[in-house]
Amino acid sequence: MVTVADPLIGQGPGITRRLAALYSPMIRRSRAAWGALYHTSNTQATFAAIRAIFGPGVRKALMTVITDLVDFHRGWTFSQADLVIAPTERARRVALRRRVPADRVKLLGLPVDLRFRPPAPGEKQALRRRFGLDQDRFTVLVMGGAAGVGHLAAQVRELAQEPHPWQLAVVCGRNEKLRRRLYELEVSTPMLVFGFVDYMPELMRACDLVVTKAGPGAIAEALATGLPLVITGFLPGQESPNVDFVVESGIGAFAPKESELLDEVRVLAEGGPTWREMSRKADELAHPYASSDIARECLLLAARYRASAQASR
Repeated sequence: MVTVADPLIGQGPGITRRLAALYSPMIRRSRAAWGALYHTSNTQATFAAIRAIFGPGVRKALMTVITDLVDFHRGWTFSQADLVIAPTERARRVALRRRVPADRVKLLGLPVDLRFRPPAPGEKQALRRRFGLDQDRFTVLVMGGAAGVGHLAAQVRELAQEPHPWQLAVVCGRNEKLRRRLYELEVSTPMLVFGFVDYMPELMRACDLVVTKAGPGAIAEALATGLPLVITGFLPGQESPNVDFVVESGIGAFAPKESELLDEVRVLAEGGPTWREMSRKADELAHPYASSDIARECLLLAARYRASAQASR
């Protein structure tokens, strides 16, 4: 049995629950406002006040799993935590700089569904046939998360309005307005439009390239699948360092403008040395079994506490 205890939404006071519920509307309507809130709360003095308010709702014995790839809010680095799980070496170094003891930090990766993995021989072509895609055409997955945020319509128009040698698989998430808008576009490049899907691992294995914003989950899923990325934007605050991570690690490119996106896809769609090298580096940086590794550490920690409690009786 798994119990989810959220000190902000589940157990927090009413005003706290209402404030926490504003996150999704805020990032959709005003990213600048979210960035200002993030940076304001990320100072040592401000977070000390936040911890004083919410600290009683958090257990003293705990394990923290950092789910931002590089830099992250100082709320993730509680120095008294029994164990802090870092998703990347860069994140591990940040935790150490924030005085988390080295023996309490483990680099295990960011947890993603274990179904995210590279395709088996012949699987990519089989999946394309299943989805109604051309099995031999370079395939670009364009997505904006579960909420379908970002400038997907403009990106798709740039990538599909004129005839190109690739095909698009576009995931709109729960954004029905966007999906209807894309269906109405006149395009000359083959394209399939999806709404919210629960088969993203299979869809990724059918593709050759991911176009997305710099969300840590999407990046980690692409890495686990061995796919290069083109990052088109980021959420101010925790996502901005992810762009540097993608570019400097050699696993993708940053193309905030539609014209730049077209240029990057045009180069990668050739399937030449650039695409192959990015795929190789993505595979090297992946932690496809992070979920099970983290679960194992959690169970070991719980077992130690159980044994300690029994011994003290």
